[in-house]
Amino acid sequence: MRFGLPALVALALAGCAAHPTAQSVAMPRTYAHGIGGATFLIGGTFAPGRAPDGNSLILYGPEGAFVIDTGRHVEHLTAIKQGLSGIGMTPVAIVNTHWHLDHVSGNPALKAAYPDIRVYGTSAIDGALADFLAKSAEASRKALADGAVRASAIPEVEGDLATIARGAELRPDVIVDESRDMAIAGRPLSLRVVRHAVTARDLWIYDAAEKRAIVGDLVTFPVPFLDTACPEGWLEALGGVAASGAESGGAGARAADGHRRFQSLAGCIFRFYRLRERGGRA
Repeated sequence: MRFGLPALVALALAGCAAHPTAQSVAMPRTYAHGIGGATFLIGGTFAPGRAPDGNSLILYGPEGAFVIDTGRHVEHLTAIKQGLSGIGMTPVAIVNTHWHLDHVSGNPALKAAYPDIRVYGTSAIDGALADFLAKSAEASRKALADGAVRASAIPEVEGDLATIARGAELRPDVIVDESRDMAIAGRPLSLRVVRHAVTARDLWIYDAAEKRAIVGDLVTFPVPFLDTACPEGWLEALGGVAASGAESGGAGARAADGHRRFQSLAGCIFRFYRLRERGGRA
C-alpha cells in the first residue's frame, strides 16, 4: 500500500514532533570521511529550497571499491569521486538501496567515468519509471510551461527531468529482488530486500564483519519521508534491521542510539498509520 503526501502526513509528523520539541539537525559533512571498517561516508544535504541528496557510502574490498547510492547533484557526485580518489581505488560496483532520485541520479555519470562498473539494485525502478516518475515528469513539465515554478527552482526541476529522461541508465545491471548473501568487490555482504516499505522494494545491506546496517531511507531524520511509503511494510522492515545484530548504522550511530532511533521512527510511522485509519482525526 502506498500513499502520497496529503495533509494527513503533516498531521502525523506534527504528532511525532510534539514531544520532544523538534530540533534542527546538522547535516553530515559533504566530503568522504571514514567511519571505520573500510567504509567512508559522503553526507547528504537537504538545503532549503533545494532537492535533497541522500547519504552515500564508499566501501572497499580485495577487488576494488564500490559506492552505495549516488546522490542527485553534481556537487555530491564530485564528493564521491574525490572520496574514491582519496583512497586510490577504482569503483567496480554501485549498490542502490532504492530508486529515489537523490539516491540514483549519479549512476549515469559514474558509469560513464568507470565503464566497467556494475549496478546492483531492485527492479522496483521499472515500476517507478512507468508510473510515479512518469507522472512527476508530466506534472513538472506542465508547471514549467505554466510558469508555476519559481525561478530559483527551475534548475532543480530541469535537472530531475533530465535524469528521468535517462531512465534506462538508472536501471541496475544486476537485479536483486530477493535477499541473498554475496561478495561485492570481494567483500562479503548480506543484501536484504524488503517489500512495500519506503518503495515497492528496498534493499538494505548488513555488513556482518562490522556488525553494521546500511539502510538507505528506512531511517531518515528528523522525520521519515512518506511520499512513496507504506507504513506497515516500513515497520516490518525496521523490525528486521533491529533484529539483524547490527551495532552501528551506515552513518556510524552506535547500537544504543540506533535502537532508540528505531523506536522513535517506528512510533512516528505508527501514529501516521493510526491517523490514516481514523481519517485524519487525532
